[in-house]
Amino acid sequence: MHKNESNKLCSGVFWVITDSGDINDYMLLVFEIPCDPYGNIIGTQKVPLNSKSKKKKTYNHKKLWESEVQDKAIHKPYGKQEYSHFPRGRVEISNNRATIYLKPLINIEKIINEVKMRFGLTKQNISDVRIHSDGSRHYKCFIDMNINEDVARYNTELK
Repeated sequence: MHKNESNKLCSGVFWVITDSGDINDYMLLVFEIPCDPYGNIIGTQKVPLNSKSKKKKTYNHKKLWESEVQDKAIHKPYGKQEYSHFPRGRVEISNNRATIYLKPLINIEKIINEVKMRFGLTKQNISDVRIHSDGSRHYKCFIDMNINEDVARYNTELK
């Protein structure tokens, strides 16, 4: 969750925390895992890797949220929400290439640039950075639910 002060290359996960659904008014919550350009983990992590994903080289959003964010005083008030409430994404490193997976809604330059900075995705650290917008149900969040409610309300008003 700390800032990547040393600009070390990292994989990991992030959430775009916003109360209003306005993605221009957000806080980036980041959990990094220092690694080399081939995705090999370097050193020890501040957050235990028992919250790892299936690939074992980055975190699982749900496990990490439940162990490190949910109901923790440092993360009030957003820690009361479920892991899937806020838009989220991940950074994976492999073969001297970084891939940022994220919801299309948060695939905006301001957020991408902050993710690159926080995970040390610089030309000095890695040869290529790819962006993968994932519009699947996997990355569904409260903003999607609000959009669906607004559409349903609008369609009802038209009748």
